[in-house]
Amino acid sequence: MSRHSPLLILATFLALAISGCQQASTAAADNSVAAQPVQAVNTHAIPASSSSAMSVTPATIATCEPGVVATVHWNAQAAHVTTSNTEVWVGSKPTDLKLFAAGGSQGQAQTGPWTHPGTHFVLKNKDDGKVLGNVTVGGPSCP
Repeated sequence: MSRHSPLLILATFLALAISGCQQASTAAADNSVAAQPVQAVNTHAIPASSSSAMSVTPATIATCEPGVVATVHWNAQAAHVTTSNTEVWVGSKPTDLKLFAAGGSQGQAQTGPWTHPGTHFVLKNKDDGKVLGNVTVGGPSCP
């Protein structure tokens, strides 16, 4: 057996291992794409956005239908405001909002199964109406 045989075996093994990793990675990527439901919607994604005073879980929703139950969290102190009266407003557009929840400086509220990508939540100081934070659920653009 030649002195170079162990090196040749090692090099062959490494080449096969790297090749296998690339194939497994490609297969995993193919499976994740196949698992996504196909929808007839605008494919422009809405990025998830939030301020430090608000968050929503889940922050991103993969599909438009059906809606999902989400939990909205708020903390007015993160906006450097001292208040014990806050309101959370919700809407499909930032200009078309309805009162969703009210409470103290910190809290959380759960939505019904109507939250979709693009749903906007706005935290306001109830005393003066000042916007303290906002969050938009990310995902595909829904009609």
